[in-house]
Amino acid sequence: MTESNKRTTSRRQFLGSAAAVGLGGGLLAACGDDEEAAPTTTAAPATTAAPATTAAPATTAAPSVASDIPPAKVGFVTPRTGPLADLGQTDDFVLAQIRSLYGDRIEIVDKDTETDVTRAGEVTNELIAEGAHLILCGGTPDTTIPVAATCDLAEVPCLSNLAPWQPHYINIKGGPPGPEPASVWNHHFFWGLEHMTQVYLDLWAQADVEPIIGALWGGDPDGQAFGDPEVGQPPAFIAAGYTIIDDGRFDLGTQDFSAQIQSFKDNNVQIVTGVLPPPVFATFQAQALQQGFNPPVMTVAKGLLFSSAVGSYPQGAGLSSEIWWTSRFPTTSSLTGETAGDLAEAYIADTGRNWEQPLGYGHALWEVAIDSLRRAGTTEKTALNEAIGATDLDTQVGRVNFNAGPVPQLSTQPLIGGQWVEGERFPLELFIAVNGFLPDHPVDGPLQLIG
Repeated sequence: MTESNKRTTSRRQFLGSAAAVGLGGGLLAACGDDEEAAPTTTAAPATTAAPATTAAPATTAAPSVASDIPPAKVGFVTPRTGPLADLGQTDDFVLAQIRSLYGDRIEIVDKDTETDVTRAGEVTNELIAEGAHLILCGGTPDTTIPVAATCDLAEVPCLSNLAPWQPHYINIKGGPPGPEPASVWNHHFFWGLEHMTQVYLDLWAQADVEPIIGALWGGDPDGQAFGDPEVGQPPAFIAAGYTIIDDGRFDLGTQDFSAQIQSFKDNNVQIVTGVLPPPVFATFQAQALQQGFNPPVMTVAKGLLFSSAVGSYPQGAGLSSEIWWTSRFPTTSSLTGETAGDLAEAYIADTGRNWEQPLGYGHALWEVAIDSLRRAGTTEKTALNEAIGATDLDTQVGRVNFNAGPVPQLSTQPLIGGQWVEGERFPLELFIAVNGFLPDHPVDGPLQLIG
């Protein structure tokens, strides 16, 4: 247990320390959490945190038309089955949309990793052997790392997202961030651990509770990275004045959280955080409620990613997390001219289900790919890779600029935060509480306590 008398930290101070975290290495990572439809509540003033950057108009041009695109074979690698299958649930819709627009110019060959790291590399090799000019991938570091590494060996351009940048970069490069790219052949866009941690601090600053955190960082790479006392989340939490109750790493296969629950109760924990897959979080919450522990704030990564998962928990309403993309993002597709709301409504109409956060990122992956093919004017690998590197494009997930840093060939995207609440259109919908990295996104109000 560690304490600090300092209750808050400025965004500039935090991002400075986060840069040091990125240089520390060892970050392996978790892939975000949650999403859903726009709540119906009235917008309230945004949080006071300043944005990390001020957006400027992108320099790349208007939407492509099919005739602008050189004939190309593009591989698409994501988890469609297995434990991470939810990350690929919007893929069919996105691929159908792209095929309808560019099917006469682009041959798309999609592969399922089956949530297996080895298979991710194997199917990438298959795509390369079949003559793919470009590989697109997403779905946590379990997918992006083996795919990008395989493309690097074969010298084939690769575009990736849906993995926090530190674990993606560090594991491909084999060392801490530096002035050189992790791979000459890979370009990546997503957010980082520094953004997620700041979003958590902004959420918790709205909660009138004792600053005592109960940590559920497991023994897997995600838990080890996020809970690392030097390069994980603890330094920032401590600097902001929080006490951390951390009873150590545990096997994610455990079926008994009694020890952690009792420790949290004994120490008056008011905020539970961690990185847990959905089934593990479901087990913890069920046991916590059975044992009389229901903290007012629960902000957990990974396990709160999809509406379908959150809706299956004993108590889904009130759970909070970082949020990657929503139907209210102030963004427009460079391919179709659709707003975020248009894209979400098209998905709902096509599937009968509510949208999920990977929808925006899956669409943006193709925005960058097609814009790069258009500007390259060829599928020759060096020219195409250079065109990708020159990307400066406004997309469904914000501006993608691979020359903006913080490391070469990386673009960080805006992240907001909020929680699941009972909805009117769908059983659970996202309520946005903080928007410091994206001030133009509507805020619905401050974080609501559970209970």
